[in-house]
Amino acid sequence: MLVALLTGMIVLPISQTSLLPLLPSLARDFGVSAADINWLMIANLVASAVLTPLLGRLGDLYGHKRLLLLALLGPVAGSLLAALTHSFALLVLARVLQGATAGVFPLAVGIIRTHLPQPARGMALVSTSMGIGSGLGVLAGSALMTGWGYQAIFWLLFALSLVALLAVSRAVPADHVAGHARGVDLLGALTLVSWLCALLIAISKGNTWGWSDIRILGLMLLTVIGMGAWITVERRVRHPLVDLTMLTRRTVALTGIAATLTGFGMYGALIMVSEFVQTPQEAGFGFSATVLGAGLMLLPSSLGNLAAVPLGLKIGPRQCLIMGGVVSAVAMLLVLTGHEHRIAVYLASAIIGLGTGLAFTAMPICINMAVPADQTGIANSMNVVFRTIGSATASAVMGAILVSSQTLHVVPTLGAYQAAFLLTALGFLTAGLIPLAIRAQRHQA
Repeated sequence: MLVALLTGMIVLPISQTSLLPLLPSLARDFGVSAADINWLMIANLVASAVLTPLLGRLGDLYGHKRLLLLALLGPVAGSLLAALTHSFALLVLARVLQGATAGVFPLAVGIIRTHLPQPARGMALVSTSMGIGSGLGVLAGSALMTGWGYQAIFWLLFALSLVALLAVSRAVPADHVAGHARGVDLLGALTLVSWLCALLIAISKGNTWGWSDIRILGLMLLTVIGMGAWITVERRVRHPLVDLTMLTRRTVALTGIAATLTGFGMYGALIMVSEFVQTPQEAGFGFSATVLGAGLMLLPSSLGNLAAVPLGLKIGPRQCLIMGGVVSAVAMLLVLTGHEHRIAVYLASAIIGLGTGLAFTAMPICINMAVPADQTGIANSMNVVFRTIGSATASAVMGAILVSSQTLHVVPTLGAYQAAFLLTALGFLTAGLIPLAIRAQRHQA
């Protein structure tokens, strides 16, 4: 059962990061601008953030296995469409369908909590697989694009998704719940969709449109209005999609903030290190690495994530969160001070993997200790949403730093990279300090 869940989980990070090194080539292949090609990431990001809480809550109500199978149908259909199409519009639609994969995480956590005698181990492995898959995704995308073209990565995702779908259908037992008599909060779902879409599109397009653009300001206004409407609906309906009292619990709220900052740091490090090592050495820094070479430099992060699982299980989740943030911050400071040496980048990549692995190992354990079993799916879903918002913010902020410092539109300055490395380190460090406010508690329901 755990192998089946891990197979499904690995699809998510690979689908999210494998296209990062391919975007310039895809823009040329489809004849679209650099701004428009980013919709391949934006569409997937928005779909992930919207579908995750919906699938997580429906899993709590109707059964986690049933919704897990539905969540895996998205990447199966989306990957097949992406591999076969030559239309940019259909490729964006395929990325939306692939976004359903984000719902696998909270549903897998719900299944593990119900069926495994030692759920902490299973939760740690499933959560850490996101970090492992992120490093593998960049490497797989680079290697497959170099050898066979962009369609190869979608064929790989199709095969993985199909194998995961079949494995889950055979290996995961059905969970019987009586929650469907409570109904589904459709109005809460619609209002949640409204402000999440507005927020993530604004964050993702801020660099392209300009932060003072009327469209960005309008989206921010829609975010505030939509969030207000969502809170009002959730406080008044009999059976809300998200029990807001859950988000007021200290452990859940602080873990969500830590997830946002860790997502910001991990995605920011992934972007900045990849860009930095590919900078031509003629600029006075960088390593003139190829796309594949950049992927290999980030590969140690996956090994660090693997090492985090046994270590994280030996210490408490609160201490694990603290250590994860601090260790990751140290890694970014190593890049900041030792950026002239390849070995420093390789070592920092491994340490970042260890740090983020420790943090992601602890997050679902912290949350599940603070919420009852019937809120497992939605609680972990919101944590994924927080992480997604952090990742989207990192993409916008790091992009703004690089673009604003480019000299004659050639390469960013070394100072810009150093500022980005320092900002990422501060994000990680703050994520490590926040858990100091988490009190030891355990929900027995």
